[in-house]
Amino acid sequence: MTRSISVLSMLCLALFTLPFAAVANAQSLPADMNARVAAAADLIDAMGGRQSVLEQIDRVIPAQMQALQAQFPSITPETRRIIEKSMRDEMTLGVNKLLSQMANAWARRFTVNDLRQIASFHRSPAGQRLRAQQEDLQREIAEIGRNWGADVGRRIQQRLQEHLNKPPALVS
Repeated sequence: MTRSISVLSMLCLALFTLPFAAVANAQSLPADMNARVAAAADLIDAMGGRQSVLEQIDRVIPAQMQALQAQFPSITPETRRIIEKSMRDEMTLGVNKLLSQMANAWARRFTVNDLRQIASFHRSPAGQRLRAQQEDLQREIAEIGRNWGADVGRRIQQRLQEHLNKPPALVS
């Protein structure tokens, strides 16, 4: 009985103080979110975010232009140049907006302290080695996953084949 009363009184206290806590939280939220976004932007910088995006743009544009040329073989060199320049200009101009959106995504998920700790890791020697190896590591891990999936598929196919090759059970 005492336990149920204390749980009930804690619930009532929580219900009574909740509106006040929510108001206090709502008032501190923008400042906290601003601090989170700033810490997230610093984290993205620590991870080499801007450079990574710019490198990705440099890889994407030639591939896009090649696809465009294949789709429209009669495109003139001048039109191709205009399109390529427009793509590069628009993507480069949009980098800040992209990085800002990325920072907001990080900020919604982590505290300022978390973001600072993650940024510190990325600036550490181990974090820098991770960044240097990340692309090769991701490729290798993807290959490992593909091989594993193919292996599983072969074993499933083998089991199915064995099941289908079994003689039917005798029924009396």
